[in-house]
Amino acid sequence: MMRPRSWLLLSMGAVLVPLVGFAAMKLVPGWDPMLVYPVEHFWVVSAAALLSALVGTGLAMSVESVRTTRTVYLALGFVAIAMVFATHGLGTPGLLIPETDYPYAVIISAGLSQFLGAIFIALSVVPRRWPGGTFVQRHSTDVLAAGLAVLAAYLVSMVLRPELWDFVPRSRSWDSVLAGTTIALLGIAGWRYFQAWRLTELPGQLAMVTALGLLGVAQLSMYYSDLWQLSWWLYHGLLLMAFLVVIGGWAIEAARAKSLIVFARALELRDSLDEVRSIADVRVLESLEEAVERKDAYTRHHMGRVAEFAEGLARELRLPERQVMVCAAAGRIHDVGKITVPDAVLLKPGKLTPEEFEVMKHHTVRGAHIAKLHPELEGLAAVIRAHHERFAGGGYPDGLKGEQIPIEARVVAVGDTFDALTSTRVYRPKRPVSEALEELRRVAGTQLDPDCVEAFIRWLERTGRLDDYTLGASRPAA
Repeated sequence: MMRPRSWLLLSMGAVLVPLVGFAAMKLVPGWDPMLVYPVEHFWVVSAAALLSALVGTGLAMSVESVRTTRTVYLALGFVAIAMVFATHGLGTPGLLIPETDYPYAVIISAGLSQFLGAIFIALSVVPRRWPGGTFVQRHSTDVLAAGLAVLAAYLVSMVLRPELWDFVPRSRSWDSVLAGTTIALLGIAGWRYFQAWRLTELPGQLAMVTALGLLGVAQLSMYYSDLWQLSWWLYHGLLLMAFLVVIGGWAIEAARAKSLIVFARALELRDSLDEVRSIADVRVLESLEEAVERKDAYTRHHMGRVAEFAEGLARELRLPERQVMVCAAAGRIHDVGKITVPDAVLLKPGKLTPEEFEVMKHHTVRGAHIAKLHPELEGLAAVIRAHHERFAGGGYPDGLKGEQIPIEARVVAVGDTFDALTSTRVYRPKRPVSEALEELRRVAGTQLDPDCVEAFIRWLERTGRLDDYTLGASRPAA
């Protein structure tokens, strides 16, 4: 299996090679011949439009289940490219129009398709709290339908009344503005998707970054080449390649996780990380929980309860205030790495197979990786990584034992275990608190730090939380 670094190098090569090729065509005499093939042009454009439509349709079909602002805009971006670019193909001289004619509307459609697509794709990566985000999320289906209606109207007008679009300027300076704006929008979107990819390091997500890079290079080939030259044909090939890369990336992710939801969730997580200023900011850390909640509601509420237990236990152990803060913050996001665990594994109602358990175990490593990417959370990385280590050894991912395990991780592990025992899971009902306490005592010294277990039970008794459980409260008050 290829490592993330190898995937990144492959992505960079896929974008740089055609860029270098374009430069060579323009600079080396004889490398940019004229290739006049109208029929082939029609089929190439049609294939590119069809692939873009498939990408947009796939996203549109997921709106009901994913229902995020990002998905709506991303779907509109690819559908816009497909529908507007289709008019460029339909207007190929010698097919639907005379061979000697080349309507102005057809000329501008290629660039306009990329420009409109870039606008929508860039909107898919703006922070979720931007002014229109809530409206789009609440009315995602309506917004998508309205966008499709406008694009359909454009397509019809281009075919039946192309002269209506003669007002759009056509000059070298205007082309440069349009190309520069499109490249800038694609660059912004590509950077945001790259930041999200760094969290998950999934090849399917990097495919989106690669595709946006290819679309950016296509702008140069489109605007700075003459009709029918090889360099002009290059942008058609780049569009085809970009859409194939996206579809290929989706296929990889679908095979891995049977879902494409991680694309949107990783961006949500990236947004939440950007807002973190301190591990003491509970509100912001809760937004990280929410990014995981969209994947697994139990995990989010579980992490909030573990944070409460970890803070209480840390104070019972009389740890310094800084360590108390680390325990609480790490407890609140200790399972954040589950964002990359496939739903089929995370939400499986039965026992995991050995292979599935290996996938599940990786959430500790991924969670630590995510924490390390933010300077304020970097100090939590070792705790998140070690919260499934066992006191007597044999845990994961590093097989640490005893004092080798950070005290904060040992604290979180106790709260994590207690809440797991007293909560209903997809694969078993919750256990009575008396049985949960007995289980904590049983695994003290093997799975859990015995001093932490003793202090935790003492804290539960001293604060009256055991009474709350005994009286039947679903959860003690914070």
